[in-house]
Amino acid sequence: MRALAMAMMVAMQRLKLLWLGYLPLEVAFWQYAIFYGLLFNVVATVIALFLVVLDVPIAIPIIVHLLPVPYSIMTLTGVWRSADRYGSSGNFALVARIAALGWFCFWFAF
Repeated sequence: MRALAMAMMVAMQRLKLLWLGYLPLEVAFWQYAIFYGLLFNVVATVIALFLVVLDVPIAIPIIVHLLPVPYSIMTLTGVWRSADRYGSSGNFALVARIAALGWFCFWFAF
């Protein structure tokens, strides 16, 4: 039980660092926005489609499908703020912002 509590505290601290933009841009973008964002959105979409097949009231699958939206907003904000702190030359900060925004729009529309 103690290990689970410690893991949760570490995860919450990492999410706080993401939100504030203190994670490296590469980590914020690839790990949190792309990898975890894809994972959460695919799982929510599959569950929502499964609920539609089970013929539950349509409001429930819609709610399940939209559950990842707060996480997506948090990662978009974190990537944006991390891009502000990105110190290297090049266009990666701009490309990461555009890609994160596109990724969010894609999953929100899908």
